Amino acid sequence: MRLRRSAPPVVDGLEPGERVLASGSGPDGHVAATTHRLLLRDTSIPWTAVETASWDGDAELLVVTEVPDARGRRARHRVALESPRRLVDVVREQVTQSVVISRHIPVDGRRGVRVTGRRTPSDDLAWTVQVDSGIDLRDPATKSRVDAAVALVRNEVE
Repeated sequence: MRLRRSAPPVVDGLEPGERVLASGSGPDGHVAATTHRLLLRDTSIPWTAVETASWDGDAELLVVTEVPDARGRRARHRVALESPRRLVDVVREQVTQSVVISRHIPVDGRRGVRVTGRRTPSDDLAWTVQVDSGIDLRDPATKSRVDAAVALVRNEVE
């Protein structure tokens, strides 16, 4: 008996050099993980913008949380999938592989900032900074310590 590997699905709008790694579908539509991004319904999320991804096996949901925006809000996507096969593993791998460095640096007692550098498909680093609650960036001394913390982490890899 020969096992036959199915061909990857055809996905419109791929960038040059981008390829589909895994896919799945369900009542919420088709989902594809590519070398550059995660395609959910009508949404395209670059791996550098995915903070976490998990699989809720009981509810059969892929749950994807995006990196917080400038106001600290995180978009969360919940996509129902039937038999996601390799998709969940590939999504986790892509998210993990994109993170080059992630450090929490205290700037006020235990409170501080999490500085994360993620590798883009073009081999650049995309940086995100998450400020712990209670950190007042309007205070010039605190803002200066936050800027120094960000520079410290960036200098580790740049």
